[in-house]
Amino acid sequence: MKRMTFITGHYGSGKSEFSVNLALTKKIHMLIDLDIVNPYFRSRELEKLLSENNIQLVASSVKDSLGSDLPYIAKEAFIPFHKNYVTSVFDLGGDPVGARVLRQFSEFYDEREADLLLCINVYREKTADPEGIISTIREIEESSGQKITGLINNSNFLRDTTYEDLLYGEKVIKKVTESTGLEIMYTGVYEDIIKLCGPLAGEILALKLYLRKKWL
Repeated sequence: MKRMTFITGHYGSGKSEFSVNLALTKKIHMLIDLDIVNPYFRSRELEKLLSENNIQLVASSVKDSLGSDLPYIAKEAFIPFHKNYVTSVFDLGGDPVGARVLRQFSEFYDEREADLLLCINVYREKTADPEGIISTIREIEESSGQKITGLINNSNFLRDTTYEDLLYGEKVIKKVTESTGLEIMYTGVYEDIIKLCGPLAGEILALKLYLRKKWL
């Protein structure tokens, strides 16, 4: 894992849930919520949990902005670019519109220290096949001004996910790896089924569903 990890993906890919779990698992210093487009299921909802785990949450500079989609980002979002001992996860907004915010960091962005990972759920319409995923990669790269450096298999049906569902997602995404040269860096697995799973591509990340209520 590089010092800075940017995570992007279509709505419904589970990128924010993955971002939070990655931050907690890797015990990074900062989680930076750059989702200024969608006011639902954002990592900023978990400020207390992150604080309890010594992770600084950076989000909007506007007070009481939890449910807003105002385009404000706190200046602390630039800290990882200036302090090379700070580890961080950046949770980008969904789709090319959300990824565009990455351009404001372009003069500081160093590919040697940063990964831009695409979180993929093949059970969502726009990323259901290799063609859709590759189209998404191109759109996000054009919008963000940065190259995707790796892929995340986060194919799921929330608590109803099975090992076979993950394997199918991997099969689809591997066709993308063959076309692009990108690797599956992580596979997100709901914690309750990890013991039921066999081998999977990339590093397996056990996922707790922090942002989804129990009835969802």
